[in-house]
Amino acid sequence: MSSESLVFSHQRETVLALSKYFTHLDVYSAESSQETVPANVRVFSLPWKIKSPIRNSITILKTLFPILIKNRNCVVFTHMVDVHAAIVSPLTWILRIPHFFWYAHANNSRYLFWSSFFVSKIVSSTKGSCNLKVNKRKIVYINQGIDPKLFPFSLPTKSLSRKLLYYGRLDQSKNIHLFPKLMKMLETKTTSYGIDTYGDSTTLESKNYISNIKLDLKVIPSRSHITFNGPINRATISQVASNYGTFLNLFSGSLDKTLIEATFLGLPVVTWNREYCFQFGTWSKDPVFESLEFIQRELEFISAMPLADLKMELLQRLRFAQNHHSFSGWIDRLVSVIRRDETQ
Repeated sequence: MSSESLVFSHQRETVLALSKYFTHLDVYSAESSQETVPANVRVFSLPWKIKSPIRNSITILKTLFPILIKNRNCVVFTHMVDVHAAIVSPLTWILRIPHFFWYAHANNSRYLFWSSFFVSKIVSSTKGSCNLKVNKRKIVYINQGIDPKLFPFSLPTKSLSRKLLYYGRLDQSKNIHLFPKLMKMLETKTTSYGIDTYGDSTTLESKNYISNIKLDLKVIPSRSHITFNGPINRATISQVASNYGTFLNLFSGSLDKTLIEATFLGLPVVTWNREYCFQFGTWSKDPVFESLEFIQRELEFISAMPLADLKMELLQRLRFAQNHHSFSGWIDRLVSVIRRDETQ
């Protein structure tokens, strides 16, 4: 593998893991950090001004052009920064520098489309996370990368099975507005279900979306048991999750990372996410269907499962997650893609 690599990433864990495979690693990020890094890693700040696309592009190109000219044997890896990939990829293409771009979003951005013509490979988790219609031969799927240390496995108790947890972004794509209707449906069978949501809205549209849901909840009886909380710090997710017995997620798009995290934690995951159900199956063994009736059956099936059967299924799902979605495995697969491409 090349002795040097230029990485665009704001995730320290990824940087530290990649540093083991390169003699030198130069990291460029818009987010500054004072954290200690290995001796072979250098971190540089790339100033980023909101609503200044031309200025940002010029800054990045002025910074990188002389560096890339002097380091033609390097490898460039852009991680979850599609704008940076769009700016840098034409330059790496002209200089014939291998450029690998990690992209995992349900919607394909225009920056991804543009970059696809110039990068060496687009690396993603699953087909739902990157389904470009052009340059499909460049796309490689390597699943998710979850660190089990952050999400330690613990078997839930049956007494908590009706305490539902959702954490993640609070926006329209997550179908949060369906939670009240689901709780109302479950009231016909039992009054003991409740759901706590943890997360934040990242756009004005999403903030308005959640505000409208909260307003609607004022006319729904309190027995609906729906609460909204702030976002969870990653370091405390496992502690918070220990108070719940089931993880609920109604995202219809790509394989949501939180679904895998909850699986590592040992929470039964109830979802209509097709990519998750394709890999892990459904609790009722029914075909996955995007309807609240399907979700209701899944929840009631879990509640009725003997504890021994529930534990056996959770352990089986954990093993699958460990084999296919662990962070160490993700890094190995990523490095394998880079090495294989370099030798061709």
